[in-house]
Amino acid sequence: MPPEGFHEQLDELKQRLQAMSHEVETLVDRAVNLAVGDSDETPKDIKKADHAIDAEEVAIEETCIELLALHQPMASDLRELVTILKINNDLERIGDHAVNIAAGVRRLRKTKSHPPFPPELEEMSRIARAMLREALDAFVHRNAEEAVKVGAMDDRVDALEDSVFRVMLTHMGEHNISACLQVILIARNIERIADLATNIGEDVVYMVRGTTIRHRGGMIESEPVSS
Repeated sequence: MPPEGFHEQLDELKQRLQAMSHEVETLVDRAVNLAVGDSDETPKDIKKADHAIDAEEVAIEETCIELLALHQPMASDLRELVTILKINNDLERIGDHAVNIAAGVRRLRKTKSHPPFPPELEEMSRIARAMLREALDAFVHRNAEEAVKVGAMDDRVDALEDSVFRVMLTHMGEHNISACLQVILIARNIERIADLATNIGEDVVYMVRGTTIRHRGGMIESEPVSS
């Protein structure tokens, strides 16, 4: 059994991860609002906010490593700490994708002619942020069934990305080709955010069941392992 105070520190880590998730989700929303022209912010504002997320990612990682070294947890406690480490890294990467979206907006603003932003971008963003939210809820409540459902939402994001690609191809004849490519890259970054949310859901399944479902379609059923 871990020493007294371990689970209190673990609970604090989970709370910090939740707060970080909220900041990351907000950052994605801000970046997409830049892309659709519904914001007074600049790409620099997005990058500055990402610096704070980077710092928190390092701090959470250091605390996880300290708990692993000092308490040497076993079974479910070990899986939970490993899951926190992995989710922490995925959240930081999601923040990076928000920065990439903002950078694409900056490049778009330098072009003389760019196509209208397809409505698919907003729907992609909405679904990706919902996936992130639901994956973290599944983590907090240790709900493997809800975590598995997150991956199923990714199919719609993939389909929307394909739609953006096709629409931009039709615009390349009348608009700056580079601008159309930037829109495609923005969509690609949103799609990667959804992929990372799926990863988080898969990590939750591992935490709860002790079963790895990555690379298996995300629908593997198994009995929970003992703690």
